[in-house]
Amino acid sequence: MTTIRPDGERGISTLDQGRSANATRLYGTTPPGGRDGLWRRLRERHGPIAPVELEPGVFAWILLDYHDNLTALQQPHLFSRDTRRWKEAVEGRVDLGKTLPMMSWLPNALFADGEEHIRLRAPIMDGIGGIDMPSMAWSVRHIADELVDSFVIRGEADLIEEFAAVLPVLVLNRLFGLPDGYGRMLGDLTTSVFGENAGRAEEAVERMQQYFAGLVARKTEHPGTDLVTRMLEHRSGLSPSEVAYTAALIISAGHMPTTHLIGNTMRTLLTDEHIRSTHTDARLSTHDLLDHVMWTDTPFQVLAGRIALQDMRIGTAHIRSGDALFIGIDAAHQDPNVRSGHPDPDTGLASGRRAHLVFGAGPHSCPARSLGRLVAATGVSVLQERLGGLRLAVPPEELCSVNSPFLRGLHRLPVSFTPGRPSDPPSDRIRQREQVPALAEEEEPPEDLLGRLLRWWRGL
Repeated sequence: MTTIRPDGERGISTLDQGRSANATRLYGTTPPGGRDGLWRRLRERHGPIAPVELEPGVFAWILLDYHDNLTALQQPHLFSRDTRRWKEAVEGRVDLGKTLPMMSWLPNALFADGEEHIRLRAPIMDGIGGIDMPSMAWSVRHIADELVDSFVIRGEADLIEEFAAVLPVLVLNRLFGLPDGYGRMLGDLTTSVFGENAGRAEEAVERMQQYFAGLVARKTEHPGTDLVTRMLEHRSGLSPSEVAYTAALIISAGHMPTTHLIGNTMRTLLTDEHIRSTHTDARLSTHDLLDHVMWTDTPFQVLAGRIALQDMRIGTAHIRSGDALFIGIDAAHQDPNVRSGHPDPDTGLASGRRAHLVFGAGPHSCPARSLGRLVAATGVSVLQERLGGLRLAVPPEELCSVNSPFLRGLHRLPVSFTPGRPSDPPSDRIRQREQVPALAEEEEPPEDLLGRLLRWWRGL
């Protein structure tokens, strides 16, 4: 464990020196087997913090030790989330409107500090806090069952494309009060944003902006009991534009990370015999299984950067005020100081499983962790219950990871199983308990921005 302290003397390295010392690239092709070996090599070479190149010519630090990452998350007086303070942007080397999404600047809670952060975060906290979670569980289960119904009779499926990538966004879209067609469109756009086709990603960003602008316009005109309406009516007084950016933040934080949490958990069950048997024997609950995966196969590798608010020392590195420091979640989880605990004698897993950093910590910690856990746990449980004889359809070494320094997951997870039958239609009693029941699909979407966007997507 190192100590973050004010700088009273020149450190051995600065970020400017990192430019000339060939800082490690985080962009480009993901190394075979992921980046686990990279974090270990960086720790051996640099200690608790290393210089990295985020994109050509754009440099930052990445924190590698668990406790240094935790400090950066918990100490807003030392580390800001307002990227307008980033030296690279202040000195004109980076255009915040064109850089990495996690380092751009938008008027939402992710990029705010202090009182402004409280004002922008409160509608999210209150909106999600008002969800009846037991009733919500019925809805999530119903959506998951419908997804499985679409492929269960085939005896084969891609659990990413046909299930894990769809379930979270359908749940969130229903919380926004829209029929599932809009959710499937939004899921397709979100996947394109994180895809490797730059041209399609650029168009998807523009279309997503239309989705959220159209969503807020429709809910302003036709308010309901949905999450967006509650944010529009919240005492914090968010403008329609701020509500749109807040809804976009909820999607970006809740969709792909939950997708890869489900996918990585299913990969673990399909490839790790010890974990599978421990879970099957009820010695490892589904939620404990999720925590194990969030430690060992985390859906977030690197979290949005913090901006140093003063000069400081971390290890031998001299951090300048205005430097960006990225939260190295995957590296922190491999820190020998936290991986050396005594394992549980029954499961063989290390203790302290809920202390992972996937949901962050401090003032910017995830306000929807309970909802994310519910969606992931329900998804994993439904797949196990509904797909008998579940097994990988390809050798484990043929599974292809997504090409991202931030997310960790699979492009595809092809599986085989014993063909089954669709579930029985839910009873009226179940429908009555749904927190966000499915809305009827629109045969002819209205002539508003959201309706025109859906017609465009249907025509692709």
